[in-house]
Amino acid sequence: MSTKKDDHQKEEQKDAINESLREKVKDVSMDDLQNKIKELEGKDAEPDATPPVETHCNASLQEQKINELSEALARCVADMQNYKRRSEEERGKWVKFANTELLMALIPTIDNFHRSVEHLPEDLKKNDWVKGILQIHDHFLKTLEKIGVKKIECVGKPLDLNQHEALISGTGEKDVVIEELEAGYVYHEQVLRPAKVKVGDGSK
Repeated sequence: MSTKKDDHQKEEQKDAINESLREKVKDVSMDDLQNKIKELEGKDAEPDATPPVETHCNASLQEQKINELSEALARCVADMQNYKRRSEEERGKWVKFANTELLMALIPTIDNFHRSVEHLPEDLKKNDWVKGILQIHDHFLKTLEKIGVKKIECVGKPLDLNQHEALISGTGEKDVVIEELEAGYVYHEQVLRPAKVKVGDGSK
């Protein structure tokens, strides 16, 4: 239990300490205090030149994760581009197949149209109604050409088993088409129907 004497001694010690601090503060100017504050603030703002090992590990893991995600994204983009390309190719094949089926069904009508024009009587060629039909015929052929349908060239051409079907032979240069018996057609290089032809047998 403290006595009054002990309390008095403590008070004297406090007064001595305070007096010592006041003496020290007298020797310190306001500029010195401000400079000291700035110095301390500068030290706090400086980055740690040697970050802890854990920070390096975290940065390495983050970089690895970013690389993995980038590679996964690149693979997804490549897969999507390949899928789009395959889809467009399949769609193009489907459209071409559908058009081929339609054109194959139209070929007999085209044949009949040609025969009608070829066997048109001379006295009807100047008829206005017939002229209109002939214009429709020409327009029809041009429309077919625009969508990729072409008549196979025959007469005077060497026999091509991919495009010509030789039915008979006759006097003329060997293996050269000398007469077209039935027209043939191709659609974008695909043979819809080979041309039926007569070829030379090499005799004169």
